Amino acid sequence: MGTVLHEKNVLGQLEYELMLLARYALRPQHRQDEVLDRSAMVLLSRLENVPPMTLKELSCALRLDGSTVHRQSAALLRAGLLDYAPRDGGEVARRVMPTEAGTAALANTRSIYEQGLEGVVRDWPDARRSQLVGMLQAFNKDVERLEGALWPRSEETAG
Repeated sequence: MGTVLHEKNVLGQLEYELMLLARYALRPQHRQDEVLDRSAMVLLSRLENVPPMTLKELSCALRLDGSTVHRQSAALLRAGLLDYAPRDGGEVARRVMPTEAGTAALANTRSIYEQGLEGVVRDWPDARRSQLVGMLQAFNKDVERLEGALWPRSEETAG
């Protein structure tokens, strides 16, 4: 058994490795810092590089049921991590946006996860790190293209 990928088994191995990737949090286990849960991190990340969105727009962008987005948003509103944007004209639907506390919590959570990643890739050469980032970006962008739901990226993460 080697690590050579055979054509008929490539998709099975890819599926398995992606399942493992999704499982690994890469959060330093010895850290007791409070981090955002996955749903809060995704929702706040989706809002950070775009104008405020309605819950219906968020539901479509995240490809989640409206009730799920309402529940997640309500929790973030109660926690002060999300707020309603000032209404624009005669618009009926309310739009949400991250608060300063929400942006700070997102940055803190990312910092903790980056520390976990550092433990994994510490000894990797820069070229190997860049190769992994490039492959993950290409994969994610192809998924987004197929789903018709592009994810906004900041200049720093746009590659």
